[in-house]
Amino acid sequence: MADYPNLPARYSKGTLKLRRPLRLPEGTEVRVTITVAGSKPRARRIARRQYTYPNRPLPAHTLQAIAGMASLGGDALADSEALYDSD
Repeated sequence: MADYPNLPARYSKGTLKLRRPLRLPEGTEVRVTITVAGSKPRARRIARRQYTYPNRPLPAHTLQAIAGMASLGGDALADSEALYDSD
């Protein structure tokens, strides 16, 4: 008798349908092992962390646009008094 180790089939509406006929005498008992073909375990999605301060490079025109928004140097005490003291 022939062995059929790997037969393609399709499951549809509660019935397993073989893609090609078997050459077995009528009434032959068989043992069926089902392995789902083509299904791969789903890859776990890794959540991307939302960084407070992005660390990606910026194009030069972006850096030029924000240059000068904050001054460097100066008197920190005088600046804070000007901002926060109401008297």
